[in-house]
Amino acid sequence: MDQSLITKKIIANAFKSLMQKESFVKISVSEIMKTADMRRQTFYYHFQDKYELLEWVFKTESKENISDLIGYERWDIIMKQIFIYFDREQDFYKNALAVSEQNGFIEYLYSNLKSLFSRALDDIYHTADKENLENRNLITSFLSHGLVGVIKDWIQSGCEISPEAMAEYMYTDLLNKMHDKE
Repeated sequence: MDQSLITKKIIANAFKSLMQKESFVKISVSEIMKTADMRRQTFYYHFQDKYELLEWVFKTESKENISDLIGYERWDIIMKQIFIYFDREQDFYKNALAVSEQNGFIEYLYSNLKSLFSRALDDIYHTADKENLENRNLITSFLSHGLVGVIKDWIQSGCEISPEAMAEYMYTDLLNKMHDKE
């Protein structure tokens, strides 16, 4: 791992630890860098502002916790990993969801879930057929938007249901019931 990425991760971890306790608007770059035990100027070598840092966290962690697993794990296992991750990081994401000025979390999550569902539905729909491709794209979009909403509501409610139960419900109960209706 190169030094720049290591530094970005240290800054991001400091930022995330602060956001677990206080809202995004109350956190300053100076506070982030004091928590990271680095000079304030180092922040600006890597990020323009705290909005860019927030976006970087979304992008990086979405990739690490969803995108990088696609193709290596079964999608039901990835679903469980997603819920475990958001349960562990719920305080950060509660505050991140409250950022109204600029909130890339929903977009990054949607994009990554769409990739996940697209891959899962490849087994059902053959992309060579144009009609099946359109059906798959519609279903992928529907499932992705739905799961984003479920995850958002679940985080905002304090992750009252265990991540394992959420994953089980989403994968086994809901999707199997949909499949049985066909």
